[in-house]
Order: sequence, then C-alpha cells, then structure tokens
Amino acid sequence: MKKKITVMLLCACMSISVCTGVQAADLSSGDSDSKVEIEFQEEDDSTDKTESEDAEDGLFSDGSDDIQTGELSAIANQIAVQVQSQAQDYQTKRQEARKVIDAREVERRAQEIKEETTKIRKEAQEAAQKKAEQERAAHREKIAQFALQFVGNPYVYGGTSLTNGADCSGFVMSVFKEFGYDLPRVAAAQYEASQKKDISQLETGDLVFYGAGGINHVALYIGNGKIVHASTAATGIKVSDYNYETPVGIGTYVE
Repeated sequence: MKKKITVMLLCACMSISVCTGVQAADLSSGDSDSKVEIEFQEEDDSTDKTESEDAEDGLFSDGSDDIQTGELSAIANQIAVQVQSQAQDYQTKRQEARKVIDAREVERRAQEIKEETTKIRKEAQEAAQKKAEQERAAHREKIAQFALQFVGNPYVYGGTSLTNGADCSGFVMSVFKEFGYDLPRVAAAQYEASQKKDISQLETGDLVFYGAGGINHVALYIGNGKIVHASTAATGIKVSDYNYETPVGIGTYVE
C-alpha cells in the first residue's frame, strides 16, 4: 500500500515539474534569462527525481511491505483454517441433528403403528363379539321358532312327544333335545340343573319356572313378553304372557 502511494506521489511531482517547465517556455521569447530559468527548472526536476527515487528506495529498504504482506497471508490462512473448522463442526452438528430428527420420526411412526394396531385389534374384537352375539341370538331364536311349530298339539301328563302330546317339562325337554341339550325330566330338576338368571336378564330361549310352594311348571320364553308351554289338557301347547302367573325363577341352558 505504501509503495502504491509513493508511486502516485512521484507521478504527481513529475507532472507538476513538466507543467512548470512548459509554462516557463511559453513566457520567454528565447532570451538568456529564460534559458537560465529553464535550465534551472530542469536541474530542479532532476534533483526532485533523484530525491524521489532515493525516498522510494529508502521507504522500502527495510522490507516493511514484505513483512506486512506476510502477516496478511498468515491472517488469511488462519481465517481459512477457522472457517474450515467451523464448516466441519456445522456438518457434524447437522448430521447429529438429522439423526435426532430421524430417531424422533421413527419413534413417532412406531407410536402411530402401535395405535393403528390397537385400533384394528379392538375393532376386530368388537366385530367378533358382535358376530358371536348375533349367532347366539340366532341360535336362541331358532329354538323358540322350533317350539312354536307345535302350538296346538295336545297336553299329555307324563308325555314327551311334541306331536302326540307332552306335559310342560316333557315339552321343553324334547325341544332342547333337538339342539343337543340333555335336560332332566321334571320341572324342579330342570330348574336346579339350569344356570340361574335374574328376571331382568330374561331373553329368548330361557326357561321360566312357576309354582306355589315349589316349582311345578316350566315354559320356554320366546321374546316380546311371551312364552310357549304345554299348559293344560284343556288348552294343550299354547302361547301365553310370561307373567300370566308370577314366575318364581329363571334358568337357561343356552349360552
């Protein structure tokens, strides 16, 4: 930088000297005084040039410009090293951040899969339960519908024939036998062997038991508040309201 400034100053000085010499030549008409002045000016120019050259040589004789250049180069190298180090550090942190983000994404997706699996399993269980309930209800309904086809057939005390005559316990025993159930012969024993239920849980296919001082009659519940039973010799097998008499117990053999 100093060298550039010095060169510029020397150029300026030379320009001034030339201009001064030209002005002196224009003002003179060739007399001796003018020649002396021009020669004097030229001497001054040579002197100035020598002094400028000496000054320039003296300015950089100690190698200060080279020293500054070396210092700037060292600083530039140091900055470059720092920039490279920071760039590497940035890349390392970026990769670590990417790993954290990827790990969180994997964890999030795993949680989603877990929730989806739980949902699917729950829906499958609910569907299976619904299907099982439908099949259970259908099975109960089938028993009721089978029994209803014998409405109008005769009541016969001690009988077990669905067509030729049966008493109350013989009727339900024979109906359930068609579906693979083995019930005891008399009403009291049928109640004892059954799975007990509260009347609020009464559903199609359950048995309703009646009696005063002990169970002596049984009927099959067919839904909608109705029963089918072998009532009496006068009425045979018929449909009645389940509460035509007060029930004393509810039992079932059907799941």
